[in-house]
Amino acid sequence: MQPHKYVLIGIPNSGKSTIGKLAAKKLQIPFYNTDIVAYERLNLDHPAELFLSSSLTRLLEEKSKLLTELAKLDCSAIIEVWPESALIPSDVKAMKKIGTIIYVKRPMKDALSRAKKRSGMVLRNMTTGKEINAHSELLNFYAKELHHIEALADLTLDNNGTLDEAVEKLVAMIQSDK
Repeated sequence: MQPHKYVLIGIPNSGKSTIGKLAAKKLQIPFYNTDIVAYERLNLDHPAELFLSSSLTRLLEEKSKLLTELAKLDCSAIIEVWPESALIPSDVKAMKKIGTIIYVKRPMKDALSRAKKRSGMVLRNMTTGKEINAHSELLNFYAKELHHIEALADLTLDNNGTLDEAVEKLVAMIQSDK
């Protein structure tokens, strides 16, 4: 059987990492989170380091390079990519070469609720001084760009139930795609 790779894409807090890891474990195939691998390769320890333009540029380049490498993998795998990949033509091209692209769709209210709980970074509006929830702001941005993610997907996984249900849906999707 030919190895096949699956790319998970979606807005932040849609469940890509959690669902992808658990499904990969059930299917006994590797799971790659491009964010984590790129961070490790560049020795970036803290999200605040991304505000240095040189770090952000290096991170974008590393993630794009990583997508090209993962497309050449000779085994089945689940690969999570960052949402911005849907907006970068070279990343879109690489993802299409990797394999089946699965959009992990989660209701925006659920993703926002999770983002508010997870946000550890405090940012302030430079004009008003008001605190900004970085995760909520990112989700609002992605809501505007969601059509790019949806258009890129070959399949859609509705993450609107329990974690176990979402994992089972992904496993079934992958097993029926083979």
